Amino acid sequence: MGVLRYAAIAIVASGALHGCKLVKHDVETSNGSHDNYASAGYDPNAMVATMWSTKIVPDIEKRAVDYRTLRDAIKADPDAAGKQYGYRGKDDGAPWNFPTKVQGKIVEVDTQSSQGTVGIDVDGSGKPTVIVDIGPTVLGTTLRDTLDFISFTNFRNQIEYAQFGTALNAYAVNHVMKPLPREALNGRTVTVTGAFSYDSSSDQPEIVPLAVSVGGS
Repeated sequence: MGVLRYAAIAIVASGALHGCKLVKHDVETSNGSHDNYASAGYDPNAMVATMWSTKIVPDIEKRAVDYRTLRDAIKADPDAAGKQYGYRGKDDGAPWNFPTKVQGKIVEVDTQSSQGTVGIDVDGSGKPTVIVDIGPTVLGTTLRDTLDFISFTNFRNQIEYAQFGTALNAYAVNHVMKPLPREALNGRTVTVTGAFSYDSSSDQPEIVPLAVSVGGS
């Protein structure tokens, strides 16, 4: 009986190994990717801190389009606007992500929710045209998915790819959103550079900022 038991275990183990493929993660197995960010000492927060001012912000600023231009283009044809101004990697089912720059006046402020926001009027109507995150909590992966030099193939697995997105949000919260004068934002002019994921069900895109400049009232 003992022999049969160990034999069965050996067969199961052999079958499990037979169904597995061990892949060495290097340049040759990363679909031609030039940069592989994951490693045995993977630290997404350190990675983002290193890349923020040298790669991430310059990439978004270079591709950022005035929101009013984006709004008109998206209204005419979302996919055409996405191909011209946005980015969504290789997944045709994913939403388009748009780098953008917004200038206007803050007309709504929500600092009561953990997902704090401000509403910015870009038309002079007195109503918010876009919503901008001010933290302290930012959800989603808009910042990560807007970067055209980062993809899943740069990472060892889906978990590390997700951790990179979380680290991006955390860095934006700590270095862009927290320094804002949260008690005196309403009525002030503002310039925001950031990104949003297109959602056809929403009239007001929600922008995750990478740079915010607040002026007077």
